[in-house]
Amino acid sequence: MKKLALKISLGFGLLGYLIAISLYFAAATWRLSLPVMLAICPPSFLVMISMTDPDFGAIALLIAPLNAGLYGLTGLLFGLVAEGLKKPEA
Repeated sequence: MKKLALKISLGFGLLGYLIAISLYFAAATWRLSLPVMLAICPPSFLVMISMTDPDFGAIALLIAPLNAGLYGLTGLLFGLVAEGLKKPEA
């Protein structure tokens, strides 16, 4: 794996983790609609299936890592495309 792709993947993964954690704190005040919530954090569907209000531990240990993985894979895809589009060094 290339360095740029790895850096972008880790950056996207960190962003995805932070988004899921911040949604836990802001969900009550922002009143996000269901489609917006699922677009920002797809693993939040697991919480909606159970119809319970999850505690912070469940978000930090289950939902946020899943979201970080999805964002990380997206970042990896973008990184590999960026590596492929870079001009070769002479």
